[in-house]
Amino acid sequence: MSSTTNTNPGNFANRPTKEVKEIAAMGGKASHAHDGERKGSTDPPAGRNEDGTFTKGSEAAKEAGHKGGVHSHDHDGMDKEDTGRNADGTFTKGSEAAKAAGEKGGHAS
Repeated sequence: MSSTTNTNPGNFANRPTKEVKEIAAMGGKASHAHDGERKGSTDPPAGRNEDGTFTKGSEAAKEAGHKGGVHSHDHDGMDKEDTGRNADGTFTKGSEAAKAAGEKGGHAS
């Protein structure tokens, strides 16, 4: 037994080393018990590898990339109304936002 003052039996430090090793072995066996069944019983979806990643050049990968790109540009932080800024955050030429920032900067210097 451990010399810790905590007597909680759920704390593995309070259990005999042999018991802890037996419990750990059971967990390892349980986690690997179904691997053969899962791999053999179902094939990965079209365009995917067994580990779930996309196969190179697959239609599924292209569709996911397109969907991600569309989503990314749909939610780029810019409102669809005129904010006086370009998509990269710089001011549009002659915008009110640029004039206001320039005026504010002029007063601060």
